[in-house]
Amino acid sequence: MASPPAHRQLDALPDDLLAEVLIRLPSLADLGRACASCASFRRVVTDRAFLRRARALHPPSLLGFCGASPGAGGFHFHPAEPPHPSAPAARGVLRAADFGFSFLPSPDPLGWVVRDVLGGRFLLDRDVVEEGAAAASRILAVCDPLFRRHLLLPQIPQDLPAASALRQSRRGDTFFAPIGEEECVAAVAETSFKVIWIAECADKLVAFVFSSVTGQWRATASVCWGDLSSAFSRPACRSMSRRSYAYGCFYWMMGDSGKNLLVLDMRRMDFSVLELPSSAPGHDIVECAIVEEGEGKIGMFAFRNYIAGYALQIYSAKMQNEGKAAAGKWSFETAMVVPFDEFGILGATSRELFLKVPPSFARGCYSLEFSTNPSCKYLESVRRVISGVPPSLSFLYVGYPPSLSSPSI
Repeated sequence: MASPPAHRQLDALPDDLLAEVLIRLPSLADLGRACASCASFRRVVTDRAFLRRARALHPPSLLGFCGASPGAGGFHFHPAEPPHPSAPAARGVLRAADFGFSFLPSPDPLGWVVRDVLGGRFLLDRDVVEEGAAAASRILAVCDPLFRRHLLLPQIPQDLPAASALRQSRRGDTFFAPIGEEECVAAVAETSFKVIWIAECADKLVAFVFSSVTGQWRATASVCWGDLSSAFSRPACRSMSRRSYAYGCFYWMMGDSGKNLLVLDMRRMDFSVLELPSSAPGHDIVECAIVEEGEGKIGMFAFRNYIAGYALQIYSAKMQNEGKAAAGKWSFETAMVVPFDEFGILGATSRELFLKVPPSFARGCYSLEFSTNPSCKYLESVRRVISGVPPSLSFLYVGYPPSLSSPSI
């Protein structure tokens, strides 16, 4: 008598034993295929406890890029394309998610603007003028387009210290921050998040923090420009560019001089300034990304402008005991000429730099992969993730395929 197929034999196992078999599959793609092949497998794989174990073993993957599409209406997700290994999962996300945010409570969904993307969540805002109000108020929403869920955040209370800065602020930044393990219990960890609102005023910076655990805003950091650095005496030197995150700190390159990074330390909740590596006149850093390098170091991908084009330079800096990089202690690691005259950084990890490149080179979004050898960092490969993309792409979408995802709100 013939033996039953292997999957039927596994199907007969108790769920706890079946989980021990499935957790040993070598990749998320294998888990996804198992989940789609059998109802019993799917029941085990989609259990929250199993998903937590699987995610601890398999970090999320780059699935694509997001951004507004002028003339096409609204916000769009551009999935990774073959032969990128995430292409099948990315197509699944494209089919399953609502990146038009039609589930938001608004008669005009195009009025919402995406400000940040992290962990499957999207942070959006819009201006609303209430009847009788002298000025528009700003509303924030956190959305999960895969599960079509949203949460409207409360307004910042006017009785909070420095809340008046919101009325004076002309610019600033709103974004997600990683939530610490000590701030939430395991039962709500997957749906917990933190939002930072930085108000940039004429004379100072003020930071407010919203926690989904408490459901409240609090004012956390305030500093005058002059107390940070004399370099910020000119308003042109105060504009905040693309944001980076590493080891509990956020970094912004400031202004048009290419000489300073503004740092927000989430542990101490204070602002400081970190000087960028010096250079010859006319060759300042025009764009950079800070990453976690390991071994107590931060790394930096930095682009400098030269007559012949742009050069990508890689630096590292040792972290001090209080978790900050020592000013002026950057170590040069390597440099290379890049073959395009226009670009934009979309994101970075310790070994990958993601760029959007215009039609003048070979239009698309690229992944530059570097070696992980700390004594000799070099470019291993350049891979186009997607092609023919609009110039307004702004965010990486990093996550899991729909079958291995769970609601984030």
